Amino acid sequence: MVLPSFLTSLLDNLSALFTSQNPFTWLDYIVFVIFLFYAVQGFSIGFIESFTELISFALSFTFGLKLYGIVGKLLMSAFSLSPGFANAIGFFVAATIFEIIFKIIFGKLFPRLSEISRFDRLETLAFANKLLGFFSGIASAFVLLSFLFSILVSLPISVFLSRSISRSYVGKLLVSRTQNFEKNLRDIFGGSLYDTVHFFTVSPHGDDFVSLRFKVQNGTRDTKSEKQMFELVNKERTSAGLLPLLFDEELSEVGLEHSKDMFERGYFSHHTPEGAGPVDRMVGISFSVAGENLALAPSVDLAMQGLMNSPGHRANILSEKFHKIGIGAVDAGVYGIMFTQEFTD
Repeated sequence: MVLPSFLTSLLDNLSALFTSQNPFTWLDYIVFVIFLFYAVQGFSIGFIESFTELISFALSFTFGLKLYGIVGKLLMSAFSLSPGFANAIGFFVAATIFEIIFKIIFGKLFPRLSEISRFDRLETLAFANKLLGFFSGIASAFVLLSFLFSILVSLPISVFLSRSISRSYVGKLLVSRTQNFEKNLRDIFGGSLYDTVHFFTVSPHGDDFVSLRFKVQNGTRDTKSEKQMFELVNKERTSAGLLPLLFDEELSEVGLEHSKDMFERGYFSHHTPEGAGPVDRMVGISFSVAGENLALAPSVDLAMQGLMNSPGHRANILSEKFHKIGIGAVDAGVYGIMFTQEFTD
């Protein structure tokens, strides 16, 4: 299960709270308070009620994912909404309706379950009931915050919020646990926001051409992220028993210009609107084999996690054919950071 490993990871880092190398941010402390609140509440109300609240939320979320399309079509017909906004609203409407339904069902069922279990009548089981409620409360906070943070990272509300979550130790762990829902969330919210939740890419060997549905003219080069990504790439290579890559400034300039161009003209592809590919952009650079990875994400860590989870991109990063790399990163604020990795021999 995810939860025990997550809690273990947190406990391993609690000692750092009292050292100069504190990995936690202000948001982490707020999250700790929320976890504590849900844990205390779970302990107070006991396992059955706490667990039914968790199940109610999880089931409502699942039904929201399954039925948002049907509700969205009804909203489009009734209010002439765009498909993107209709799907987004449809998800919340479906989830809310089923949340109410399950609360009513479990509300009727809970007194009977409590009577059957006799937790409150048997003192030997009363504490066990509260202790299990404690952990059930933590699980509820985990599920709720994971979903909430993933949505906040995807919404163009605030650069501050998006970056705070991405740089938060706990926030980063919570968001990374939701990547299995990435396609579902992108289908729901992509039309009304932009085509990514917390990581977006295209096949490194394909001709896919995606419209970003937004343009950014004032993106800035993020040299810090370029350096961090370079270090992470070589960390992956050395862990796999491969030689580290050399950083090449010429390749970085090629990657930087492509990242800028994609933001400025609102597209995402290995090929420009005119059809120029990676090899065409490397004119003047000596090489016999070359490759390119693209990623759009709010942070370096999420970009690298997404690339390493993709077989084609992972193959480029761990290829024995490549000996040099250049990375061009452009920060577009709330829209994320555009990364272009250029590889040559």
